[in-house]
Amino acid sequence: MHWKRLVAGMTGAVVLVAAALVGCALGVRRDLAKNPPNQVIFDDQCHLQDYFDDLARGRDRPPALVRSDEIQTSDSEKTLGGRSAYLLGENTSLPALRRLLLENWKPLSAAVMAAPEIEVEVRWAEKVSTRWVVSDENVHLRVAGKTYALRPHPCLTSFLFGRTLYERRRELVGLPPLAMPPDAGAAARMTSD
Repeated sequence: MHWKRLVAGMTGAVVLVAAALVGCALGVRRDLAKNPPNQVIFDDQCHLQDYFDDLARGRDRPPALVRSDEIQTSDSEKTLGGRSAYLLGENTSLPALRRLLLENWKPLSAAVMAAPEIEVEVRWAEKVSTRWVVSDENVHLRVAGKTYALRPHPCLTSFLFGRTLYERRRELVGLPPLAMPPDAGAAARMTSD
């Protein structure tokens, strides 16, 4: 009898350990959490200036918002925070997200990195008129019906909510004005001459 209780107890412990491992979030590779958020952006520690420049030029499209729940105060209707989910595909910033995942998190499965679409769900808070991914709750990636938990990272905040901040960064560090692609009409006139 003692042997059966020991085996049953060990089986329970194995199940608990397995459940804990499945529930663990994928850790970060580059820990920028101790760096002030404004310094992360000003120094472009997430390597996102080119991404936001491509968005401004129309060469890339931002992630598509698919769900959002916002919490607002009743007295001023000021947004305090919420939860939002974004869909990224080949034509909406997915290559930029893959690069961000490779640089900042421990390796994800090949299925995630090769997926044609990834949904990213985050809980965020609004501070100083800017949204920030909260640091006390995991980020969730959904790929083909499977969910992967990631630890939050400042680069994901910058990627999802940093467009205005990177436009301002461009001015502050004195980068040259963006060369915009010629419009289709001008291109057509040039080829007909």
